[in-house]
Amino acid sequence: MKRRLNKKGKMLVYILCLLFLTSSMLIAKGFNEKEEVHILESTDSYDLKIDYPNIENKKIMKKINEYIDKQKEEFLSIVKKSAEIEHPKYDFNLIVTKNVNDNIIYIKMLTYSYTGGAHYMRDDDSLYWNNEIKDFVDLKYFFKDEESFKQMTNLAYYYTMKLSEDDNKKFDELWVKRGTAPTIDNYRYFKFTDNGLEIMFPPYQVASWADGEINITISYEDVNKYLKEQYRDTTKDETVAKEVPNIRDLTQFKDKKLIAFTFDDGPSTSTTNYLLDNLDKYNARVTFFVLGSRVENNKEVLKKAYLQGNDIGSHTYNHRNLNLVSDSGLIDEVKKTNDKIKEIIGVNPILLRPPYGNLTDHGKELANMHIILWDIDPLDWKYKNKNRVANAIIEHAHDGAIVLVHDIYQSSVEGTLMAMEELEKQGYAFVTITEMAQLRGIDLNYQDTYFNMKKN
Repeated sequence: MKRRLNKKGKMLVYILCLLFLTSSMLIAKGFNEKEEVHILESTDSYDLKIDYPNIENKKIMKKINEYIDKQKEEFLSIVKKSAEIEHPKYDFNLIVTKNVNDNIIYIKMLTYSYTGGAHYMRDDDSLYWNNEIKDFVDLKYFFKDEESFKQMTNLAYYYTMKLSEDDNKKFDELWVKRGTAPTIDNYRYFKFTDNGLEIMFPPYQVASWADGEINITISYEDVNKYLKEQYRDTTKDETVAKEVPNIRDLTQFKDKKLIAFTFDDGPSTSTTNYLLDNLDKYNARVTFFVLGSRVENNKEVLKKAYLQGNDIGSHTYNHRNLNLVSDSGLIDEVKKTNDKIKEIIGVNPILLRPPYGNLTDHGKELANMHIILWDIDPLDWKYKNKNRVANAIIEHAHDGAIVLVHDIYQSSVEGTLMAMEELEKQGYAFVTITEMAQLRGIDLNYQDTYFNMKKN
């Protein structure tokens, strides 16, 4: 028996048809980007849940759908093969999230699935779309060059080992080295935030499943110098020292014989100040390789040395033999010192003198600084005799020499000043390491070790 619809019934059918038509049009045209897609399936064998944003960019959506289809197909294939096996109910959860920072769209795809065994399985994938170039990019895209990317991975290794130490997790160092090695597959999950470069390592990449995913954030203060200009946070490059250091006109030294006096193990408020107060007598500037552990209690003299126009370099934090420490220990010795120095003078040092002169080629790569050793050593620390210090320097002086002394000993400072007085009469000028490199036309690099800077 047919029933006729009254006026209200006809109106209801009309509204329902309109809603159906509208929804069909939305499906045909694609959802508004603000909407999300939620798929739920539940059977006697499994539960399945998929959530993802509907994005207008067709290239991104194609990649997302390919990931979803692959993960779902693999899961359902296992379910089908296990149909006759009695097991707990299988489970599948897939979620896709989207973040935008400047002109980069970050897509994170994560699947948790249970198909038997002790725990859920996890699969991670990611996409990075650059709206400016209209193409997908990876983490290397943001760095100046291959070497810069490699230096970032050294930092990633260091940050991960430091997290292990701080949280008392005791990660296996070889495991961490493999998981942070400079291959792009190790760095598929990242984003730039207000705090720096955030990197996620999935379970098993740098630590055990029980440790879960490991997240580190490399600060802009550490990573800025390796990034392309447009991706740096330049606000983190502001210097602490507002005064500009004294810069000398080097043309006055172009025909002179040159010596670079370098001072280790300081600074010391008393003896270093005494040296600084006497340098102008000989139109001299020198290079200080300071210990990070001494910087905090001698801030003013370090700043004074920098503003006077002397070079400030690193001698590590605790004067440890860098050939006998772990990779993370080496980076820690260098980085902590550089951070302390920058807090006071506003710039990162670029010169490193490893304690005892010990540093392997691998250590050079980790340190990523210019390695400065010496070719004149008066053994001032051993004899503590100013006359002996002065005589040894004068006897072995030559053009381009680098002299090793220590500004924590009054006898060393006085012996150096005595040597300057005599060597000035012999036509020598006293310059910093960077001044000498500039005068000699030497472009310092990270691979070489410099014992002197003789003329070619």
